[in-house]
Amino acid sequence: MFAFRGSEKTLRAHALSVFFVFVLATFGFITTGVAESSLATPPSPNYCAPFAKTEVVRVARIYDGDTLTLSDGRKIRLVGINATELARDGRPGDPFSRRARQAVSEFVQQSRRMELLLDTETKDRYGRWLGHLYNDSGQSLEQHLLQRGLAYHVAIPPNLKLAECFATAEQRARDAKLGLWGDEGPLPLAAKAIRRGGFHRVRGVVTAVHLGKHWHLTLDDNISVMIYSEHHHRFTKAWFSHLLGQKLEVQGWIYKVKGQWRIKLETPYGVELL
Repeated sequence: MFAFRGSEKTLRAHALSVFFVFVLATFGFITTGVAESSLATPPSPNYCAPFAKTEVVRVARIYDGDTLTLSDGRKIRLVGINATELARDGRPGDPFSRRARQAVSEFVQQSRRMELLLDTETKDRYGRWLGHLYNDSGQSLEQHLLQRGLAYHVAIPPNLKLAECFATAEQRARDAKLGLWGDEGPLPLAAKAIRRGGFHRVRGVVTAVHLGKHWHLTLDDNISVMIYSEHHHRFTKAWFSHLLGQKLEVQGWIYKVKGQWRIKLETPYGVELL
């Protein structure tokens, strides 16, 4: 789990605190007219099991560790993870990007059947379908990557039904120092050294805290961590108010507004008090 490090017992304890109060959407699924399956083979208790019926699909192309295309033309962005970027446009690939794509390929090839489960929000702003992929044994592709340290866990509302399970899978990889969490993995960026956007883990000291319509704090006087009003209910004002002077690690996509670097914080899974 990104928000806290430690044993599974510690993780469960934190999950019960107000820090992790989530308002989850009512379970549902989208009917597509394609053959559906409820995964005839019951999944292992250790799997991040589907929360609704799935549909049988065929994977036609694998782009990278978190994006692929189905035989019916739908482009799928896997929910709950972010894999590192492959080489492109003259830029070298990020650590473990090729290993992540290879792991996806092997997972698909070794499965007798692939099944898709669309989440609450079904498409992103690029028109990609947002879903989870499972093999015929009920094993989640996202969990498979996370527990090997080949992707980061990202919890983006409203698609949070499997967030706790994915966070636990990531924590196991962190504890074992696998993949991205090992010696060959990328180090977090210093907040004062931010020079470009994109997905990053950022570390810095909180130098300012602001409570208003939108909460935000500043790391090393260089980047604002934004908690927009629609996400306030996942945090507590008391926690936020006492962060001044604390060292944090925040993960997410960095962007620039009016010359100011920003990073959105939507759930407690994306922040860690060091």
